[in-house]
Amino acid sequence: MKNHTHPVHQGDATGHIPQTQLTPFHLDKAIEHIAHWLPTQGPIKDFIHHNTLHSVQHYPFHQGVAVAAKVFGARSYLPLDDYQDLHKKGRITQNALEWAVARSGLTSTAQEKLTASLFEKDTHSHYPPLSIANNGIRNALLTHLEKDLNSRVHPIIFRLLSNFLDQGISRWTMPKNGECFWDCILRLIHNSFLPLHPFHDTRLRELMLKTPDQVIKTCLDKIVGDESLYEQYLLEMLLAHPGWSGMVSMIEQAPQILLVPRLISLKELIAVELACELAFIQKKKGEHFQNIAQLPDLASVPRLASVANSAKVPVRLKVWHEAMEWSLHTELLTALKTQTKPPESDATSALKIQAFFCIDDRECSIRRHLETLNPGIETFGAAGFFGIDFLYQGLDDAYPVAQCPVVITPNHLIMESGTAPKPKDSDFSNMHFTSHSLLRGWLFTQTLGIGYAIRLAWNVFRPTSQLPKIKTLSEIKPHSKLHLLRESDTPTKEGYLLGFSFKEMADRVGGLLTNIGLTDNFAALVVIVAHGSSSVNNPHFAAYDCGACSGKPGSPNARAFAWMANHESVRKILRERGIDIPTNTRFIAALHNTSRDEVSYFDAELHETFAFKELEAFKATMNEALELNAKERCRWFELSPKAHNKAHQHVRARASSIFEPRPEYNHSNNLYCVVGKRELTKDLFLDRRCFLHSYAAETDPNGDILAKIMGAIIPVCGGINLEYLFSRIDNSVYGAGTKLPHNVIGLLGVANGVEGDLRTGLPQQMIEVHEPARLLIVIEQTPEIIDKALAKIGDLKEWLDNDWIRLVACRPTDRELSLYSESSWQGIDLPAQATTPLFTRPEDVFDIQNQTIPAYQFTRRPS
Repeated sequence: MKNHTHPVHQGDATGHIPQTQLTPFHLDKAIEHIAHWLPTQGPIKDFIHHNTLHSVQHYPFHQGVAVAAKVFGARSYLPLDDYQDLHKKGRITQNALEWAVARSGLTSTAQEKLTASLFEKDTHSHYPPLSIANNGIRNALLTHLEKDLNSRVHPIIFRLLSNFLDQGISRWTMPKNGECFWDCILRLIHNSFLPLHPFHDTRLRELMLKTPDQVIKTCLDKIVGDESLYEQYLLEMLLAHPGWSGMVSMIEQAPQILLVPRLISLKELIAVELACELAFIQKKKGEHFQNIAQLPDLASVPRLASVANSAKVPVRLKVWHEAMEWSLHTELLTALKTQTKPPESDATSALKIQAFFCIDDRECSIRRHLETLNPGIETFGAAGFFGIDFLYQGLDDAYPVAQCPVVITPNHLIMESGTAPKPKDSDFSNMHFTSHSLLRGWLFTQTLGIGYAIRLAWNVFRPTSQLPKIKTLSEIKPHSKLHLLRESDTPTKEGYLLGFSFKEMADRVGGLLTNIGLTDNFAALVVIVAHGSSSVNNPHFAAYDCGACSGKPGSPNARAFAWMANHESVRKILRERGIDIPTNTRFIAALHNTSRDEVSYFDAELHETFAFKELEAFKATMNEALELNAKERCRWFELSPKAHNKAHQHVRARASSIFEPRPEYNHSNNLYCVVGKRELTKDLFLDRRCFLHSYAAETDPNGDILAKIMGAIIPVCGGINLEYLFSRIDNSVYGAGTKLPHNVIGLLGVANGVEGDLRTGLPQQMIEVHEPARLLIVIEQTPEIIDKALAKIGDLKEWLDNDWIRLVACRPTDRELSLYSESSWQGIDLPAQATTPLFTRPEDVFDIQNQTIPAYQFTRRPS
């Protein structure tokens, strides 16, 4: 993220800035600056986790949060009472509190005063400061005019935007082919049979004949009157509806994110909205109203130019938050440092099965259950696109979608080939009519609508997985083959290569195997387990799928990897590179549905010819692991059954229920990311809080492999963590609020009701149990080699240098721990009495409801 700075100008006693001191206003540069403050959340079909406060990521964490609070009007921390209660419960330790005070940067005298004030009562300190969004120059104008422009302008702008950008909900499209937003609005203003309110005014119709630049300049001259305040006014106007503003900015920067392309720009939106505001102001106050430059007492109004200097970090809340995070982080660090070595396994028992999983924290528990139930199963973790980046278009898909992290631009297109099964004519959910008239639409509503209403009511009380127009993820069966082998080097008209060459396949398969440290000792069966999630009542469904696959299920990647790894031509190239996959080893693709806890297996023709016994054993173990996983998840659900045999049925019902807003808690309580061998965490219970990436330190002397791994885990895991953190800290500003009133708008996003702003961030039902703490990455490697890797990751190093996520090195030889900072590595002194609780089985702690469980260690493994 670029660091855009703005000159600070000194005004007179009234806050007015003389024009002679100003740099001339440049509209395009101002819009470029403004765009960095807007949300970067794309359409709902591509919900991708990211740092909510990307605009201030160039600041150290606490300073960036303070600057963001000054701009957006959001809370920066939990209430003081919450931290004090956590201390009473022992979740914030005294050692962590002392550690945080020592790192506060204060003098010893100031630290003593701070320590004495930590337990004082204060119910207001976490409130947001005076902000640009809520207390700026635009708000001062509206207060002076006694006019709520938002309630008048927003319904008009939102309707125009939702209709113009609509991606398929409406039967009629507002724009003509190739028509931009500005031209479409002009056509409606000047050619509509019914006048478009409030643009029917003669003065406004004449104004709208000018270019967008001229309209903006004219409106700003009349409404603001001072060029030094133009940029701030535009930002405040857009922050009054950040969802729609951010969506327009995203579409302008990347038009390909829409299925149905639309030509729109922030400049066009600003011009239309300013003209609309001017019309309502003039209607109330006349032609010669008092503009912002003429208002008295502007000196106390927050200014964008000085927001960084005026932002104050509340030290007491900062220390409490640091103490909370360090208490949680040291639970893992203590477990890594003090865990006892597990007993040696029976050397005569040959390894039978290996399984690859996504690093997703929800896969942490299923891996633990598999390994506990069957010691012959060895699991590995990797980013869920499994090293194969491509655009994928299935037979039922209208357009290709990226199946890789957002930081990667794929060059290959993979398509399904074959014939999809035709829907049954009797299927009520497949009824479709090609055109609607006003009369026909009314007749259909009054007749077929009654039938749909009856069926909907029935499914409310008797939920099933067969609701109209909805397919659960586990029911999507591969009905064809992936077209993986490139037959021609001629790119498509969009510039993509259709398929991979054998060399490219070997590069990707070999790259992943090298990254996770599996280059020999292959089992007869290797299962590639992708993941996704299905639910009936969840417009945020893409947020529950694989973040490493750009918010899509990872099944195409798993199928592609298995096909490539099974192909003899690919194996031949890998042998030449030192990776010898035995002839009898077969790779099978599968998909774990994390909401229903079900697994689907792909490409069934391989099941009967290779590794049949191993696959049947894996399926049997997986079925039992899924039952245990469902029970482990149920402890967070208030109405979940206690009986073991009913847990799986309960989670399936939640995913199929039309009135259930919590099909799963997704990434709630994500906290750790461990990069290392499985032995580092295999005997630990981490409560589904840990992203796990396999890595063999001894094979990476120069940090090249680690650099590739960090290139994936920092934006993916870090983005997930920070979006959950900020959505939990202030759900009204950084989050989406409750799901209950959400309506899907134009297949773009959700809004409260039918005319609200698009909601950004995560809904309350995804974060209500989340502990808002920054991600801790632990890497099993020496600090020296980690430094070599960090030098190769480019701008991603900013996440670590500015403490948006924390990094600890765990030396492989003795598990010595070191904490990273931009200037140096610091030794970690854990409390002398620190120990890790022991238990025999994970089930022993499943009954603890509605609170996270510290790291535990197994004392033994069942045979």
